[in-house]
Amino acid sequence: MKKYFLVLTSVLGILTLAACKPAPAPDTMVDELPVEEPEVMEDITYEGVVEAAGISIYMEGSHRLMLPGADFILLQSETVDLNGYMNEEVTVTGDVRSTVEAGGLIMDVERIRLMRQASSSVESSMDSSERSEEMALSSLSSAASSPTAVASASSVASAAASVSPSSLAPDQSAVMQERTEKMAKDDANEGWTQQYCSSHIGFCIPVHKNWWFKSFGTTTSYLWHVELGPEELQNLGDGPLVVNLLSGTLSGAADKEVKTQGNYTVGYRAWTDNRHFEISAPSELQEAVRHITAALEASETE
Repeated sequence: MKKYFLVLTSVLGILTLAACKPAPAPDTMVDELPVEEPEVMEDITYEGVVEAAGISIYMEGSHRLMLPGADFILLQSETVDLNGYMNEEVTVTGDVRSTVEAGGLIMDVERIRLMRQASSSVESSMDSSERSEEMALSSLSSAASSPTAVASASSVASAAASVSPSSLAPDQSAVMQERTEKMAKDDANEGWTQQYCSSHIGFCIPVHKNWWFKSFGTTTSYLWHVELGPEELQNLGDGPLVVNLLSGTLSGAADKEVKTQGNYTVGYRAWTDNRHFEISAPSELQEAVRHITAALEASETE
């Protein structure tokens, strides 16, 4: 009996140990979540002021564009030197996507253009009476113009009858010479990052990043008149470099030809509907005239 009790106790002990052994963990499979690519909005344009990205929660972007209302988007670019536009009011265009950190937007900048007050690419609209008054004043000043006055490049023989609005009275020549010298210091081979376009005429020209530009639209002498200068342009004749659209085909010059006549250099471009362009400036800016003459092109909206 005692032997039977010992055997029974041993069996019960073995069964107890077996019951205490932990059960093997079931195989678990973790489903891999798909990595979602951020949605890209292509060819988007923003306007604002370029600033350094600074220290923030965002780990992307080299700069930021400050928008109205204290909002901003991050900027980065492999083709545009954003450092050259620090603290400038600009228009930027490129592809926009969400940042890795939630809540932000970042743009891969493809194009950038300065926006300066009174010198945007939107053509200025002037009252006809104001235009007539300004042209009348310009005509009076041209009668006493200095040797640096611009003659219309259509014909040297008719220069006296077609003086450009850029003509200077003697007391203005020093100011214009100073503006011309300032523009001449800019590298004519680099820095053409701005663009002026006229949707009305359907053309575009490059503009140096350090220059201002203004369209005076149709005047009593020209079908279209645009001026470029080193500072803000207010009145007709403020810009040393002018772009004029005239009636008639080219006469005495070939398309894209550039000539120096006296103290002035003039570039010629044939245009549509029996019209042509003349790009003129003091001879110190002849390389800029050559560049604009060669680069003038039809706009995409033409």
